[in-house]
Amino acid sequence: MTDRLNGPAWMKALGTFLLLSFGGMIVLTVVLTREIGVAPATLTMLPSVLVLAVGLLLVTASVQVEVDDHIELRFVPVWRRRLDYGELETVEIADQTWYRFGGVGLRWKGNATGLILGDRPAVVLRTRDEHEYVVQCRDPARVADSVRLRMEAR
Repeated sequence: MTDRLNGPAWMKALGTFLLLSFGGMIVLTVVLTREIGVAPATLTMLPSVLVLAVGLLLVTASVQVEVDDHIELRFVPVWRRRLDYGELETVEIADQTWYRFGGVGLRWKGNATGLILGDRPAVVLRTRDEHEYVVQCRDPARVADSVRLRMEAR
């Protein structure tokens, strides 16, 4: 079973704006090359690489949970964690806001890892070593039930 939650519209819009800004930076670099030379113009392009990376991340951001022989948590395109059922202590569903983790995206706070895309219910997986994975998904009840069934079968 796979559950995938895409990033919210505002995140995609901001990412698109940043990608368009990168295009503007390329045009600016071409214009500056004629005025100040290749080396200085290239140096002005360096910060725009960060704009490109953040824009791509925002446009493609999604949370994916795959429940199979193991649990695979992904914050696409940058992070992946595999959990075996033997590692898990509890599975529950809880309302989660972005305030808890101080923002949206892939977040860490204390012994918790959050895959947060807004204010919505999430599956909370607690491991035996007291680490907590807070994963917002489209259907947290279905994901939690699927994980519980596999935990009981072991």
